[in-house]
Amino acid sequence: MKERDMIDRLRDLRRRREERAREDVIRSHAAAHRAARQGREAAAAVTDHLERAVNAENAAFDALVGQTVKVASLRRLQGRFEGDARKTEQLRENAKTAALTEQRRQAELSAARHDHKASMRAVAKLDRLSEQLTGRSARRRQAFAELSEEEERGQPRLSTER
Repeated sequence: MKERDMIDRLRDLRRRREERAREDVIRSHAAAHRAARQGREAAAAVTDHLERAVNAENAAFDALVGQTVKVASLRRLQGRFEGDARKTEQLRENAKTAALTEQRRQAELSAARHDHKASMRAVAKLDRLSEQLTGRSARRRQAFAELSEEEERGQPRLSTER
């Protein structure tokens, strides 16, 4: 296999690798976008839950003002508030997990972009090398054609001079 053919095949392989790297960037970008959206949704869920819990707590205490309160009613309210607190903690953990996932997806996107950039540089190097070889071979062909032309012209002259 000639050097030029080998370089052309290698360039084709690198182009396919660059295409796969580009597809990885696209997939990573979509995953990072989904993770960011899920993080925003998780943070919003915490905020919404806290607002509802505070409103429910205020309404429950407002209903108790000016009335005789039984211990069973207080325990029921306390149980409800503790349930809301557990749910708040769960939602905060979900938001924290979503934020970590978003960071991980951003890191994956960054790595995919780095790999794609490296693949693009490799293809560009092989393109330049191929162009250089094409230029060299064109100059060689031109020099060979000129030499052949001179030899053809020079042959009869040499034979007549002898």
